[in-house]
This record gives sequence, structure tokens and C-alpha cells, in this order.
Amino acid sequence: MRVRDRIMSRHERRYQKYLERKRQKHGRGSDTARLAGQIATLAHYPVHEALVSKQLFEVGIGHLVFSRALPDGRIAIAAFLLDVYCRGVKDAFVSILSKGEYGVQRNKWNSDEGMEPVEPACFRKLLEGGVAYARDLGFSPHEDYAPARQLLGDVLATDCSQTFTYGRDGKPFYVSGPHDTAEQVEDDLEQLEERVGRGNFDYLLGQPL
Repeated sequence: MRVRDRIMSRHERRYQKYLERKRQKHGRGSDTARLAGQIATLAHYPVHEALVSKQLFEVGIGHLVFSRALPDGRIAIAAFLLDVYCRGVKDAFVSILSKGEYGVQRNKWNSDEGMEPVEPACFRKLLEGGVAYARDLGFSPHEDYAPARQLLGDVLATDCSQTFTYGRDGKPFYVSGPHDTAEQVEDDLEQLEERVGRGNFDYLLGQPL
């Protein structure tokens, strides 16, 4: 299938620029692999806070950050970059930070996205709902999603009464990123066409195919 780029609206240009920024490295080394065997144990410590980007459903992508307070004063975090419009979890990592380091990182996220606290149950429901929506469209979450999700422990999504609606204007909205190849993008669009049918999803391409 060959596709042509559309003229971007102001909202779409903003979304494309935001996505490009979020796709950049976070300026930290992921501790996920090193901590993989400890995450289940860390999940037994008290919840510190659960944060979600205020712009998540307006922009379509943003961070979700879940943290637990460790006995020595450090903070264990699981962070997820969630695309609620189409592709689910685009990035995930686990790390253990000092209180000071956590404060710096939290301020950075808050400055960039405006983070707001949510109930842990609603955090899990939002996160797993986004992953399920993307899976239905044929997209798997980032490889570190499964270990990072372990930090949620026994938090139950069923304890959240909120409802979350994914996609944009009732349809999946696919946005290509700066590191997606033309072949990958074309495969993704063909996949969406097979899953939901032509005309039943929208897309925005960073570069014409």
C-alpha cells in the first residue's frame, strides 16, 4: 500500500514535534535489566505516588510514572511512555533514585508535561487499557514494559471507576516517528488497514513515503 502525507493541522504539527522530543533518549541509563530480578520484591514496598501527564489525551502521548518508597529513603520508579492514540507503550524503564534525584527527574517531567497525581488503581487501568488497545491494532508494548509493570505489584485496576477512551475522535491515530523507516511505517499502515479497515484510522507521517 502506498500512502501520501497529509497537510498537518496545528494540533497535528504540535503532536509530531512532541513525539519527536519524547522519542529522544531520557538522558539516563536504564536500570531495568540490572534490576529485573529485584522488581517483584520492590513491589512490596509502600506506594510513593502515581503520576500521569496532564496532556496525555490532548497530545496523545506522555509519561506515566509509578513509584514506591524504599526503607533506605530511595525511590523505585517505573516509567512508561504511553501513546494513547494508537501504539501503546513506546518506552519503559525501571530505576532506583535518591530522593534528590527523584525530585530533579519529577520536576523535569512536570516542567515538560505537567504531571498530575492519580490513584494507583487508575494508573494501572489507564496503562493496561492503552496496551490492550494497541494490541488489538497489532502493536506490542516496548520490551521493558513487562518487567517495569511488575512494580505495580498487587494494585488492582478493578478498584478504579474511571473510564478511559483511546484513539482520537473514535479512531486510531497513527503518527510516524523520526526513527521509523519508510518500510516500517508502510507495514504499520497496512496492518491497521487489515485490522480496522481503510478509512477507519487516521495517520500523520513525518516524512512522505
